[in-house]
Amino acid sequence: MSHRLTLSMFGLAFLAAVSGCGEKGPPPGAPIGTPSPVHGTVTFEDGTPLKGGIVMFYPVQAEAGSKLRFDGASLVDAQGKYTAGRNQDGKGLVPGEYVVTVDSREVGELPGSNAARVPASFRDKKSSSLKITVDEKDNKIDIRMK
Repeated sequence: MSHRLTLSMFGLAFLAAVSGCGEKGPPPGAPIGTPSPVHGTVTFEDGTPLKGGIVMFYPVQAEAGSKLRFDGASLVDAQGKYTAGRNQDGKGLVPGEYVVTVDSREVGELPGSNAARVPASFRDKKSSSLKITVDEKDNKIDIRMK
């Protein structure tokens, strides 16, 4: 057998193995739930708006019925406003309960940001006392760090 023919046969066998021999990938998992809009303002205990930073939302239960919930996030603007979403898409969160954390941005913090004032207890989901409940509606949820 020629050297070229051997390489061609090896290449075809490799492609068949990599492609999964006609399978269409892993079986589907539970579908992701439909998000509802979530937006509001983040303030410190004294009512001062957070300027800059990031708000993260962690579902208390990852699955509700047969629908999956996902982590959400939002950058906070200079007026303390946020709009939550998956991968910061702003489309909202799947209804349910979430633990909320607030922190400064790792990259690209706003000029004049006061996010360094965020108490350490709100920066970690294990210690944060902030919780919200998202309903199947337009959710205006103001977050106050008390």
